[in-house]
Amino acid sequence: MTNNSIANILTGLPGRYLLKISLYIINLATFSTLALRDWYSNNRIFNKKSYSSMIAQIIFTGIDALPTITLLGLAAGFVFTFRLIAVLDSIGAKDEIVNLLVNIICLGIGPFLAAIILISRTGSAIVVDLGNMKLHGEIEGLEMLGININNYLIAPRLIGCAISQLAITVYFTFIALVFGITISGLFSSSSHFELLTEIGVAFTPYLVMVFITKNLLFGYVIAAISCYNGLRVHISPTEVPQQATRAIVNGLVAIFVIEGLLALALL
Repeated sequence: MTNNSIANILTGLPGRYLLKISLYIINLATFSTLALRDWYSNNRIFNKKSYSSMIAQIIFTGIDALPTITLLGLAAGFVFTFRLIAVLDSIGAKDEIVNLLVNIICLGIGPFLAAIILISRTGSAIVVDLGNMKLHGEIEGLEMLGININNYLIAPRLIGCAISQLAITVYFTFIALVFGITISGLFSSSSHFELLTEIGVAFTPYLVMVFITKNLLFGYVIAAISCYNGLRVHISPTEVPQQATRAIVNGLVAIFVIEGLLALALL
């Protein structure tokens, strides 16, 4: 094998992989943008069917997940909030407690764990739902009836998941902070109860904007990946679990990438 052949192999595989990722991102962005465009153009006048689909998605993604979110919030309050306060208090870094709680719990762990729940629970369900509809010809039937799929199936899921991601993160963060600070106040020092009000003061409008933007982006991207992979099912039932797995993996990778890019942007 010549040196040129080896060079072609080494440069060809990464190049094809990079091209594949780039095309996937472009197709995903185009797919989700067109869905929102169709939804916006068809819902300037209130459309009951489209909004009912969105509300159903919010109920499934947000309200039905509250028991799980509550348990995880309590666990995070003990594992992260309580222990973080205890460590920082023991080394005399009281001034840093509020800052770290806001940045680690509110802006870091909260959105990330909520996104993982959204990927594993809602993302896989969307892929299975749309994939089975594609296999059984239901989507083609809706299109033959003149129903806009983007408006009726895709956009409500995108918007519903974005809103639900924000809502469950707010709920999760509240539970984790209040429970952790309460335990610390009861078993360590009653002065720690003051952290509840100090955190509210430390949450500036800029941090609120970052918090809202991150969560809406997480929910939107997770739903877009799930819908896109669900519609990639073609003729075989075995494609449904395959696309569900790909959606979960791609969703996790996307969350890590977005988290990294936002961290760099906020330095």
